[in-house]
Amino acid sequence: MTREDTTSAQAAAHAAAWIEEGWNALEGGDIERAETACSHAEAATPDLPDCLHLRGAIAEARGEADLALDLYQRAASADPEFPSPRLGAAGLLLDRGEVGAARELAEAAVASAEDEERVEALLICAEIAATAGDGRATRKHLSDAAAAARDPAQILAAAQALLDAGDPKGARSAYERARERGAAEADVHYGLGRIAEEQDDRDAMITHFLEVARLDRESPPDYRLTEEEFEKAAEEAMSELPDQVVELLENVPVLLDDAPSEDLIREGIEPRLLGLFTGVPLPEKSHVGGGETPHIDAVHLFRQNLERAYTDRDELVEQIRITVLHETAHFFGLEDDDLHRMGLG
Repeated sequence: MTREDTTSAQAAAHAAAWIEEGWNALEGGDIERAETACSHAEAATPDLPDCLHLRGAIAEARGEADLALDLYQRAASADPEFPSPRLGAAGLLLDRGEVGAARELAEAAVASAEDEERVEALLICAEIAATAGDGRATRKHLSDAAAAARDPAQILAAAQALLDAGDPKGARSAYERARERGAAEADVHYGLGRIAEEQDDRDAMITHFLEVARLDRESPPDYRLTEEEFEKAAEEAMSELPDQVVELLENVPVLLDDAPSEDLIREGIEPRLLGLFTGVPLPEKSHVGGGETPHIDAVHLFRQNLERAYTDRDELVEQIRITVLHETAHFFGLEDDDLHRMGLG
């Protein structure tokens, strides 16, 4: 090996180390550190496709979609066998509604990707097909993803998507495969409970959901907020409401619970629900009086479920806000479809 070859190999190794540092920083939410690492990698090996890919991901994290798309496309052009930037570009194009262009990139990524990256490409292909209204292609991509995946998290993602796509049989098979690959039993039971719910098998649903509740109690999440901080976040959400709305909610307390009780689960409530309104919605209340069944109106926030679902502190606080507003809206008689349109789904 010549001195020039040795120098080139050292520069490539140096760049690879900085790129890995950049991805780790980005995954940890430290965009500035990721950008610094990327700059070091670029200094070692300018125009490396991996640097362009990382730079694109940093731009996407900053909300600079046009720049991110340009960088992803440049990385893909620089290395036609590099699937990752194609997947990044496909996701951005799908967000723009450019379904055809997104599909072309995602399918090219499937052809060149391997292992976990190929599974990710298949999942994106399924999302694109679903957006295009092609249910058959959606289920085919998801089935292929579930069969190819080794990572339990990817199999679970495919299983849930298969259920959402109207394929409970495929979803059941995927959940069982996820179990074989070491997925958490609580996650498998949750999926099987949702399948039973979809198939109107109430007894099986409750059996699975009670098992989820038991297993979740045995493995509580790491708490990012104290009880006082949690309550403060809920109070701040309530403070956003108009005064006349707050007045109507005066006798509707916001209660902090760990998770739905077994009694609620036996009534059909999902064990991983984030929040719940109990009582009688305002439009259904009798204005005549007398003969009413006594009831207590309340908004319940399920702390463990929220903490488990949102590992980023800022995202958790935002989801507490959304959940409080969502459940208080139920008090006023709004349905889930109304809330989705309002961004509170």
